[in-house]
Amino acid sequence: MNRPTIALLPLVLTIGLHSPFAFADEGSASQLATINKIIRGEGKPGETATTKNGEVVYTVLEGGVVEIRNLRYKTVQRFNTIKPNDNYRSK
Repeated sequence: MNRPTIALLPLVLTIGLHSPFAFADEGSASQLATINKIIRGEGKPGETATTKNGEVVYTVLEGGVVEIRNLRYKTVQRFNTIKPNDNYRSK
């Protein structure tokens, strides 16, 4: 693989993880809504949502930190969400 292809690989994987096709058929609207709520920072600590294949789990940790765990590739990402009315970065 050449370097430009390797550089685009994380972007392609990220888009694939968040695409609507990755979510369950039954209750897919509610799972998608729960995942979106967690990503936006509106989830409560302990709240979780899982994709259709069960490989990606979104969890809200204490303090509002969001954890995305990919069980297939054994990776974990954690990030803090910014509330919509929190403008401290724009000052």
